[in-house]
Amino acid sequence: MGQITDTERERKIRQLVKALKTEPPEKYETFRLPSARAGEPLLCEVISVPVDEVVLNHRSHRLRSQLEDDPEWQEVSNDPHGEAAQAVLARHVRAARTSEEFLRLKQSLDSEGQQEPGVITHKGVLINANTRAVAIRELADPRKRFIRAAVLPETFGPDELSLLELRLQMQRTLKADYTLTNELLFIEELSSERGLTNAVIAQELRYFPEQPKKGENEVAMRLRVLDLLRHMQRMATPPLPLSFFDDPTHPLGYQTLKDIIPVYDKYMDEDPRLADRYLESVLLAVSVGVTSTHQLRVLDVDFVDSYVMPQLEDDDDDLGIGSLTASLGQSERSGTGGKPRGVDLLNPEQDDADDDLANVAALVNAVTGKDKTIEVAGPIRGSTVKLERDQVRDSLRAAFVTAAKEKKRDDNEEDKRHAPKEALRAATAKVTKATDAVRAVAGTPDFDFQLQKSIEIAYKKLKKSVKNLEQQLADSGVISEQ
Repeated sequence: MGQITDTERERKIRQLVKALKTEPPEKYETFRLPSARAGEPLLCEVISVPVDEVVLNHRSHRLRSQLEDDPEWQEVSNDPHGEAAQAVLARHVRAARTSEEFLRLKQSLDSEGQQEPGVITHKGVLINANTRAVAIRELADPRKRFIRAAVLPETFGPDELSLLELRLQMQRTLKADYTLTNELLFIEELSSERGLTNAVIAQELRYFPEQPKKGENEVAMRLRVLDLLRHMQRMATPPLPLSFFDDPTHPLGYQTLKDIIPVYDKYMDEDPRLADRYLESVLLAVSVGVTSTHQLRVLDVDFVDSYVMPQLEDDDDDLGIGSLTASLGQSERSGTGGKPRGVDLLNPEQDDADDDLANVAALVNAVTGKDKTIEVAGPIRGSTVKLERDQVRDSLRAAFVTAAKEKKRDDNEEDKRHAPKEALRAATAKVTKATDAVRAVAGTPDFDFQLQKSIEIAYKKLKKSVKNLEQQLADSGVISEQ
């Protein structure tokens, strides 16, 4: 990329705008942008500038999580307009689309040109059209390596730039190239750095425009989801990149994360370590390739110990990979090595000898780490065996899938076992409600003969049902014969 200094770039853009204004207004192009200020239209002059003389936007919210996770970016980010940093940005801009999508864009620009101008600051930083710029740079014909861009006023500040990007990109149905984490990071910036209230952010993003309070709550929920993802990042060693959660193959979409939060909160009320263990189990399931949201929903704080570990230990594979993988979960845990306080409340009748918990964190680290081979304890005391990381993942995934089926079946049986008691409780509540309803209407003009007769008929049906229940309870030995 032909590199010019920031000062030269700013001077070049100022000259192009000045030259443009020497022409009659009808002779040059202007572009109307969504205003960052209430009630003020924003009409900007459009210039054509060599594509190598504009810079890709390192503050683009489409790339926020990708750059945050990239060690190479950390080394060059102190000079974001420099050649090395711009090369990293171009790589991420390109990677944000599939090869086929990027090729189609390049072919369209080559044959049809830009359909709409991009937007740049007076210093030549692209607000949008970063992907178009990268594609134009690759065109074979040097005469086509120019980009049309609307130039923002010099008075535009950071807050207005964020709002403008929001209105250019996010409001257009949250374009596909905004991943979940980038969208959440953008909302966080608008809240914490730009000082916008949840209500204003909801209005800008058009969350439930007819229900402002619901929209405000939606913004709060998205910020809560971001906090949860950051907590899950730190559960692995080394920490997971935030972009891990944008992988389209796993089921941790926004709705699933919303469903996880109340379960997490329930465990937090009992013991924070229980809540973390639950999240570790979710993270392990996702990391090994469990893709069904239904399988995630059956997870609880006991799931790995009660269902996954037995599946691994009973694995009848000729190579014994399941039992070898299980040894990873039986390794010594960091900290006290004991069970989290409160787990005994979930299994009050379990003997202390059976209370040792699987090291879920060790399993997470094994399948998310960079090592392609994992050393585990062998079948002979003191021996070790090396497994391929993919073998461990496959073994755990198979165990999770089978375990989820067993857990669901057990839950159904448990529901069936408690169904009579729950039905009787519900019936008692309804009888109490009926008593209160009769008391409320009795003695009023509405309590006429017709209403009384209908209540009498309903009561006789209830008595008959109670009599049938008494007989069934007596036959079942629950109560003595009347």
